[in-house]
Amino acid sequence: MRTRAGAALLAALLVATGCRKGDAPRSAAAPRLPKGDVVWLTDPQAAQDPALDGELGRLGAVAVFLPGGTLGAAAGPESLEMAPPPPKPLEQAPVVLVLRPSETLVAALTTADGPSEALAVSAAATLSSSIAGGRLGRVAGVHLDFPFAPQAASRYAAFVVALRRGLPHGMFVSITLRTLPSAEEDRKRFVALLEAADALVAIVFGPEPRVDPTATDALRRPWWAAYDTRAVGEIQGPGGVARGPLPARLVEPLSGNGRFQFENDLSVNDGSVSAFTLTARAPVRLGGLEFSPGDRIAFRLPAIPEMLFQLGSNLAGKRYALGRAMIFDGASEAERVFDLAALEDIVLGRSLAPVLEASVKPAGKGAVAVELVNQSHHASVISRVDNWVEVDLFPAHPADVQIGGFDRYEVYDRAGQAVTPGRATVVRFFETLIAPLEHVTPARILLRGPLPPGCCRFRMHAISAAGPEVATDWSAPAPPPEPTKPPPRKKRT
Repeated sequence: MRTRAGAALLAALLVATGCRKGDAPRSAAAPRLPKGDVVWLTDPQAAQDPALDGELGRLGAVAVFLPGGTLGAAAGPESLEMAPPPPKPLEQAPVVLVLRPSETLVAALTTADGPSEALAVSAAATLSSSIAGGRLGRVAGVHLDFPFAPQAASRYAAFVVALRRGLPHGMFVSITLRTLPSAEEDRKRFVALLEAADALVAIVFGPEPRVDPTATDALRRPWWAAYDTRAVGEIQGPGGVARGPLPARLVEPLSGNGRFQFENDLSVNDGSVSAFTLTARAPVRLGGLEFSPGDRIAFRLPAIPEMLFQLGSNLAGKRYALGRAMIFDGASEAERVFDLAALEDIVLGRSLAPVLEASVKPAGKGAVAVELVNQSHHASVISRVDNWVEVDLFPAHPADVQIGGFDRYEVYDRAGQAVTPGRATVVRFFETLIAPLEHVTPARILLRGPLPPGCCRFRMHAISAAGPEVATDWSAPAPPPEPTKPPPRKKRT
């Protein structure tokens, strides 16, 4: 993150190169940029979700950024591998196609070589052909989610100009901004890239590198403030050797897996991030992955309370900001810890707390089943102690506990003291992460002694990922069923 002094230096440089007060000069045919909040989906399968169009409409998104394809380094008809189009054209919002670089192109973008203009021409031809088919909906622009080094900025700028020239009339080209240059020579190179792009998407929040909103606005270019809501996981072998990324959909099943040692990572000094690590105690196979004892998983999740604060504060007084860009991963809502429906609740001012429903029911002779359901799109915090449902069995005692989908359990007496199972009358089931719309597989308690009348009272506790505490008092025992009376006999006449 850069200082305001750095932003002032950049602004002074822009003025010196002809960017006077107001926006940098553009031609009369400059493309029209969508003004407002946009949604950016990073998974190529996300466009296949049939519920996407309706969700975009409810959010009032002015555009949706969808994976457009992967671009290689060599010019030619095969340089751009297009992503699969949506099953039907999106109707609620214009589409912006996001291009990602191949490994070979990343190498060019981070050296003085840079991408070639010939590559831009061939990419524009492929994009134009795909857009003309109409299957992508109303395509408003192309976004380049490329890394770059200052020494390649001039070549990158020429690539952007050539790409825009080859696209259909009226389409814009935007670029991702994750860092701002600090050295004077690097700033001079950076100006050319700023002039070439129609807009910037500046990462201002999330677990990855990000830029300062004030410094970004000082560039005097149209920009969206991007909030990365994705959970980032990395597998580490012995000695901390990186073994690759981990899908965000595995956060919930891994965080509560008893074969891993869970630890909050207090070494991460970043208020925007919630971090924890998992260390395998035994061999684990999950989600097509294998873990050996000693393997570590490092997770970094967005801190939702901080994101909520920045959603309201980052754009205050920002003259050149177009709106916010919310970044989501996953092929569907089920694969996201923070999802589109949760964003809808934020936009509409609804409650951001999990809606928890628990029940305790007889499960055969001398046994009860304990269920927990989250009826909302909001998760709990990730904690080994804060999220639980507790059942009072008095005067009975637990003879055996089968945890079902819960992560672990503890037992207490009626005074809340931890005791041995033989003396316990209260069982508390813990869930490390209560995920959006999660239905925890019921636990089963085998009992010693008679069930209490109207078995059994229970209470719940959780901390919302957005901050609020969710807690209930003991529920009242269910009233005993009323005896049914047989219907009166009809008198014979």
